[in-house]
Amino acid sequence: MTSAQQLLRSQRDLLLTWTRDHPAPLLRWLRDADVLSSTHYLSLLERSPSNAVVQALETVCATEESSQKFLQVLREVQDYYCKDLQAWVERHCRNDAPTKPEPAPVKVEDKKHKSPIAKLFKGKSKAFNINTDVKAQENVKLSRSIKLANIRAPISAHKTTLLKRTEQLKCYSEGEAVASNSASHIEIHYTDLFVTEDNDFVDSSQHEYFDLASRRARIYVHQACQRIRPGHLLDPQGASGRPPKRVKVKGIAGIGKSVAVQRLVYEWAIGKNMREFTCIFDLRFRELNMIEAPLSLLDLLEERFRYLKTVLPDLLKFPSSLLFILDGLDEFKFPLEWDTPDKDISVDSKVPVSELIVALIKGSLLPEASVILTTRPSTEAPKRFFQRCCVVLGFEEDQVKEYTSKFYKDSRVAEKVYDYILSNDNLFVLSFIPLYCYIICTAMAEFFSSGNQDKDDSKSLELNPPRTVSEVYFCYLFTAVKHHALKGSAERSTPRAEVLSLAKQQLTNLGKLAYETLLKKKIMFDRTDLKKYGVKPADIQSTFLCHILQPLKEETVEMFSFFHLTVQEHLAALYCAINLFHQEDIIQALDFWCFGVRPTSSTAPLLQNPNLHTDKLESLQMFTRFFMGMLRARLGGQLDGMVLSPVQEADGIPAKLGLWFQDQFKGRDLENQAALNLLHCLMEFHTKEATSIAAPEIKKLNLFKMKLSVVDCAAMHYVLQFSPHKLQELNLGYSNIGNRGLHRLGPILHRCESLYLRYNCLDRQAAILESAVLKSNECQVKKLFMCGNNLGPEGVLELWNALEHNTTVEELYLDITGITERGTENIVNCLSRNTSLKTLTIVGNDIGEAGRRRLKELEQRRPGLRIIANFVDDLGLLQAYLDWVEEIRADRDQMDSVRNADALESVLKGLQVAGGIGRGENAEKAKELQTKIVELLKSPADLTGGRRP
Repeated sequence: MTSAQQLLRSQRDLLLTWTRDHPAPLLRWLRDADVLSSTHYLSLLERSPSNAVVQALETVCATEESSQKFLQVLREVQDYYCKDLQAWVERHCRNDAPTKPEPAPVKVEDKKHKSPIAKLFKGKSKAFNINTDVKAQENVKLSRSIKLANIRAPISAHKTTLLKRTEQLKCYSEGEAVASNSASHIEIHYTDLFVTEDNDFVDSSQHEYFDLASRRARIYVHQACQRIRPGHLLDPQGASGRPPKRVKVKGIAGIGKSVAVQRLVYEWAIGKNMREFTCIFDLRFRELNMIEAPLSLLDLLEERFRYLKTVLPDLLKFPSSLLFILDGLDEFKFPLEWDTPDKDISVDSKVPVSELIVALIKGSLLPEASVILTTRPSTEAPKRFFQRCCVVLGFEEDQVKEYTSKFYKDSRVAEKVYDYILSNDNLFVLSFIPLYCYIICTAMAEFFSSGNQDKDDSKSLELNPPRTVSEVYFCYLFTAVKHHALKGSAERSTPRAEVLSLAKQQLTNLGKLAYETLLKKKIMFDRTDLKKYGVKPADIQSTFLCHILQPLKEETVEMFSFFHLTVQEHLAALYCAINLFHQEDIIQALDFWCFGVRPTSSTAPLLQNPNLHTDKLESLQMFTRFFMGMLRARLGGQLDGMVLSPVQEADGIPAKLGLWFQDQFKGRDLENQAALNLLHCLMEFHTKEATSIAAPEIKKLNLFKMKLSVVDCAAMHYVLQFSPHKLQELNLGYSNIGNRGLHRLGPILHRCESLYLRYNCLDRQAAILESAVLKSNECQVKKLFMCGNNLGPEGVLELWNALEHNTTVEELYLDITGITERGTENIVNCLSRNTSLKTLTIVGNDIGEAGRRRLKELEQRRPGLRIIANFVDDLGLLQAYLDWVEEIRADRDQMDSVRNADALESVLKGLQVAGGIGRGENAEKAKELQTKIVELLKSPADLTGGRRP
């Protein structure tokens, strides 16, 4: 009998003809069968389809073993190819084909039951048993449904269609003109996301980016989060071991929800995941927006998946074998009535599309089917209808590195860009969002890729890589315009002013569209909207607009959106920066955008009758930061070509703006978020004159419970460094700044009279930094609150040493900081020499008998020092902790914000260590505190971050 190797060599041309148009399934299965290495597999995906198959066949034919594996794979993937190939498999892959010695048994893991629809199907025709372990291999396959001819062909067509639609990712490499296959195949470019369980808490008062940054800060530091890969969203969970039927996946714009869903569909279509489902229906809400008339689910699916029309009735008879993916609920224009009584709806019932979607999600329609819904956090989809709720948190640091290495073909460029991102707090914090990462990488290519220097442009951006967020986005925009200017009117070497001049009208039109729709919180546009603003859809593919606007084309709809919400915000800011000429107009604009004070006397068209509800001001925070950055670019001549000579316009504007910021800090009772936004605006403006005027008016800065990123700390440092005097109070309690954030604030900490750093994820390194502050000759700190940080014994030893010669600190609070007996070794020697400290609180620490003896000795040596080592010693302290426990009861966000299970346990232990509480008011308060903590620790898991006491 002819060997498998000889067979393939003789039939290679035929196999090439049948598979070269769509090699993806064949190549992927060959990789998973270890016929192709991962490196070889990815290199083949970079080649043309025909060349990839040629190279794969050469590898396969090299040995008899690989040839046999190839025939096995061909059996698995035959449905993706033509009937001639299927007939070839039927003819050549027979049971009497060559065999090889029986291998060791295959271990079967995670075997799933076949779907009910499999009962319809009979076995395939005779299979080629290339070796005796094929039966074992079949047992490993996850519920493989072998279909009747009337089901098999349409499902195969469906999978092939999905593969072709999902195997390419939009990605641009190193600033080149178009997406290339070598960089855009999903197997090459996709980087996994951090997805975890969600508590469904949404802070609607914040821009969604800032809320996500807060959530990440809490989760990364305090919770051991379980990563959920997209393909495992429907895995069994909990004690029941049953897979969830309804899953909600939420995340902000650009975080990767749709790409994750794309990856999931691709994995199913290629036969590598979720094989328990006979069919997956992926529906996008932006397409559903076009459905005005009532229709049934059957009508909808027949229209959307026409090649499945004949088999849909059979498929719908077995809903447990079906998965519906509903992508982008936030884009749905119809209202959803979640609280109306369920109607008796069947797959044939004609109802409005909004009712159809609600019925499918709630389970009143096809309750046995599985549903995955994606949405942004701002869109309501009640948690009670879902068995699993997840949140997409974007990339972790390792994934940023992976993404960067995949983005650039040149590994040296990738390394330089990644190092620059790590060294720049602004970029580092942005980079956890995949689409921001793309924007950063696109912009950075101009500075780190060889051959991109413009020698003839004296003001070339390439000389100075971006530092602020505004600069990153402007570099992205300029890169897009420069390399894809108006229908080829500009070359790569064209000076910037000329490039911007050529694109001025287009950018102005885009900016006006972006600004006016931003005020309305509108993110989706049709052709009529574009025409109104002079934007031609035909130009989107042929000019730089392909980097700015994204066409959303489906079978029945065509809509457009900006590439990302922040791109819309940036273009809106650019439009405003080039169209506000006078100082008063700029001031009135800031009053309006930041505080809702409507313009009264401005003649600027963009400020006349602006359509904005003042309850939506939070959504303009990123926009105002961009505006300040673009205003600086205009005043600095960076927008030459779009505006007149900047010299005359710049007169007096920085000083006027400095006075405006001064007035806000001086005259307004600023909310936390508003104060932080003003600091960011000053940092984006990055003008010493303006900041020097504003900073001295900041006497107190209270950002209590604001979850702050490193960039937030950078903004505080940037502004406060220009203040010549001490800061009366800096309250960063419960802000999760971590060591990195504290390090960013280091140069200004010595000027803070009252410094609140409670529950900030700080450890020994933070204690070392704070010790250096206390040792400084310029130290002005009088009150230092370090409660709830894991300083440990080594950290507090550093603090005691620093306090030995410090003459400013009067109050030091070290509750629940991990101090042990060792942490008190030098406390007597150091603090007995200190002359300023009046109050030391050290409760909630297990200092042991030796520690307590040392504290008594210290009290004798320093009679003026009040030491509170037990909760029962101080009535005010007990009341403060009672108030804290009540806050935790009422505030789920705080429950996630700190290690409350640990902290509460520490307080409880401290109360128990105190022993016989005795009588009196202190004793009653202590008992009350003890009781409430015990009750809180017994509360449901979602109130204690999933911890059990």
